[in-house]
Amino acid sequence: MVSFALTLLRFFRALRRAWRDSLFRSSFYLLLIILFSGTMFYATVEGFRYLDAFYFSVVTLTTLGYGGLHPETDAGKIFTVFYLFTGMGIAITVVTRLGRAMYHEPVRKHRDH
Repeated sequence: MVSFALTLLRFFRALRRAWRDSLFRSSFYLLLIILFSGTMFYATVEGFRYLDAFYFSVVTLTTLGYGGLHPETDAGKIFTVFYLFTGMGIAITVVTRLGRAMYHEPVRKHRDH
């Protein structure tokens, strides 16, 4: 139990460090928007319960794909393809920046070219 508490504490400290990074913050907000839009789409178009729609959105973006839920409409299948390509990169950015903060790597300033 102590180990879990220390891990959780380390996670929240890393989250606080990562939050200072503008790329992390913007990617995190974008990820929330993508998860919300995926949840709303699957609940509306596929008829999933909201919890199932959120679960499916997360499982899809993390590419776990347990297979219990899946889109059955053509619109759902097409949306899922675009949802994966759009959301996966953003989810990877959030996780990578958070991982760097956990190991105290210096955050490189994001430059617009």
